[in-house]
Amino acid sequence: MTDEFLKWLLGVITSTGLIGGVAFLMRDTVANFLSKTVEHRFEKKLETFKAGIRDNEKELDQIRSFLVSARRERDAAIQAKRLEAAEILLRARHGLSELSMLVEYMKILNTEQILNAKDPKIIEFVDMLLKPFDVEEKIKKLGAIDKTIPRLYLSEKSLKAFDAYQSIILHAAMMMKLFSIPLRDKGNLIKAGSLSKTVLELVPASKEGFDKWGEEYAYYWSTYFHDQILQALRHEVSGADDMTRDAESVQRLALDSRRAQINIRSSLEQIGLPENLIKPDEAAAASSSVAGMAQP
Repeated sequence: MTDEFLKWLLGVITSTGLIGGVAFLMRDTVANFLSKTVEHRFEKKLETFKAGIRDNEKELDQIRSFLVSARRERDAAIQAKRLEAAEILLRARHGLSELSMLVEYMKILNTEQILNAKDPKIIEFVDMLLKPFDVEEKIKKLGAIDKTIPRLYLSEKSLKAFDAYQSIILHAAMMMKLFSIPLRDKGNLIKAGSLSKTVLELVPASKEGFDKWGEEYAYYWSTYFHDQILQALRHEVSGADDMTRDAESVQRLALDSRRAQINIRSSLEQIGLPENLIKPDEAAAASSSVAGMAQP
C-alpha cells in the first residue's frame, strides 16, 4: 500500500511539474493571447464609442441647421411685418399731410384776437378756409387706420416722430374747428402746454423757441417731424441713414406758407374783416430757428 501511495504521489508531482513547465514555456504565448483579446475588445468598444460620437455630431448638425433655418424664417417674417408696419405708418402720415395747410393757417392767424372777437363774420371766414379740406371725413379715415402692427414692429424713434407730427396736425385741425364754433369763452377749452411738451421731449433744444414764441411755436416743427418719420423708417427697413433734409419738403413748405398767406388775406378781404386777425410777421424768424436746430 505504501508503494501505491508513492506511485500516486510521484505521478502527481510529475504531472504538476509537466504542467508548470508547459505553462512556463507558453507564458509569452498566453500573455500575447490575453493582450490581443483585451485590445480587440477595447478597439471594438472604441469603434462603438466613435460611431456614437459621429451619430451625435450628425444629430447636432441637424439641430444646428434647423435652428439656423428657423431663425432665418423668423427674421424674414419679422422683416415682412416691419415692411407692412412701415407702409401703414406712411399711409397715416400721408393722410395727416392732407391737413398740413391748417398748420400753415395756425402759424398766421392771431389766435387770441379770433377767440376774443365777437364779430360773427369770423365764423364765416374760418368756414371759408376749412371748406376745401373736409376735416371731419379726413380725421375719420385716419381713425380707421389700425396702427397695432406699427406699434408692435417699429422702433420708438419712428413712432415718437409720428406721434409728434400727428399731435401737431390734429391740434391745428381742432383749433380751426374751434374758431368756427359760435361759443363764448372758447379759450377756456384750450389746454396749454400739451404741444410744447411733445416737441420738447424729442427736441430739448426747442425750449428757447417756446419761451420766445409760446405754445404755437410747435407748428413750425410740423415739417421736421414729417421728414423724421420717413428717415426713421428708411433706417429700419433698409438700414440706410439719410440724415439730409428732403429739399422737396423745404420747397413744399415754402409754397404752402405762401398759399396760406394768400388764402387768408383773400378771405379776410372778401368777408370784410380787419388784418389784425393775422399775427405780426414773425414766421421767418421762427422757421429759421427750427431750421437751425433741425440740421443733422
